[in-house]
Amino acid sequence: MRVASEEAEQSSTESSDESSLANTSTRTQLPQSMKIMHEIMYKLEVLYVLCVLLMGRQRNQVHKMIAEFKLIPGLNNLFDKLIWRKHSASALVLHGHNQNCDCSPDITLKIQFLRLLQSFSDHHENKYLLLNSQELNELSAISLKANIPEADAVVNTDRSLVCDGKRGLLTRLLQVMKKEPAESSFRFWQARAVESFLRGTTSYADQIFLLKRGLLEHILYCIVDSECKSRDVLQSYFDLLGELMKFNIDAFKRFNKYINTDEKFQIFLNQINSSLVDSNMLVRCITLSLDRFENQSDAKVAEVLSECHLLSYMSQMSMRMSFLFRLINIIHVQTLTQENVSCLNTSLVILMLARRKDKLPFYLHTLQQMEYTEKYPGFIMNNFHSLLRFWQQHYLNKDKDSTCLENSSCISFTYWKETVSILLSPDRTSPCAIVSYIDEAYMDIDRDFTEE
Repeated sequence: MRVASEEAEQSSTESSDESSLANTSTRTQLPQSMKIMHEIMYKLEVLYVLCVLLMGRQRNQVHKMIAEFKLIPGLNNLFDKLIWRKHSASALVLHGHNQNCDCSPDITLKIQFLRLLQSFSDHHENKYLLLNSQELNELSAISLKANIPEADAVVNTDRSLVCDGKRGLLTRLLQVMKKEPAESSFRFWQARAVESFLRGTTSYADQIFLLKRGLLEHILYCIVDSECKSRDVLQSYFDLLGELMKFNIDAFKRFNKYINTDEKFQIFLNQINSSLVDSNMLVRCITLSLDRFENQSDAKVAEVLSECHLLSYMSQMSMRMSFLFRLINIIHVQTLTQENVSCLNTSLVILMLARRKDKLPFYLHTLQQMEYTEKYPGFIMNNFHSLLRFWQQHYLNKDKDSTCLENSSCISFTYWKETVSILLSPDRTSPCAIVSYIDEAYMDIDRDFTEE
């Protein structure tokens, strides 16, 4: 009994000592935890303000100041230590949340950092500050090897303002992107940040730079092998894949090498077809690229055209018509948003390319036949007519948006406007006018609407 009592007393004493030690530990850790929290919140506010300024009217001035103060090289040097470092999970969890919650200050900081990179790179020549001198030289070498002019923005980049060290900020981002777990909340923002580097006038050198770092294979792995389910992440991957592959025969060759079985190709198609709103930018990229490749006489291009499953699939008239029909059918003027208005532009791209080949009447007639087959007589054509009227109201008054359409498609905005005007012609005898393919009984194109 006495032994048991002594053991109990000893156990009680040890328990008390451990409790005291734990309390002491908590008291000593709390200030450090608070210090880290305040540090993160301060950085978060700074990054947020910079993002807002980069999206404002004085964007170019802000860009100039950011470049001169060498913010990008500074962020690159601090990337591992401050931006993408791993903190103790228990130190940064808010009450009622867990370490994987998007409300976590650490996660919010990283997302805001990615948003800053996206805003900084988007349609601005300063995007090349995300590289170091060696990487800029690599871009120059790619252009030289391909016998194409070097981009003016690359030539004009001030080498004293770019990143230093072995890797630039863009390359560092690619490294963490490829290591990100499948369920990570960062995937969407990482893809958006990299896509912004490619957005605008298509650059072969930029694409090859990223292809050499395995970006295409990573994207396809996420879409096909991991069978990603998140709609937001899938959309960001499809958009990035479209920018990466557009007009680039090497990218389509790499695609075919990775998607090397019928099973993989079917999974890829299923992902595209599961939500055209999310994948329509990729559909546009494939359509535009196919049209360009078909007009080239290069032996390498001809070889890829004959072997690539994706290009062969899109070359089928039935597939293009299926995409066109669905793209028009899934959007309506009353439900247009920034997310789905791109479907309208993709449908226009398909018809503009048809017009170039004098096949616009055939496409419109086929749409009419599909309407009747689907028991939707007049619905698709009336809807498309309304959508194009909206398009005129929206794009004819917004220079920035029209420039984006022109740069991304390599089709002059004049041709966009002409095609829309031809389609909206009231002349029912015109083979290129939508009204010619709507029976009188189903005509419903005179209703007024206003752009919200």
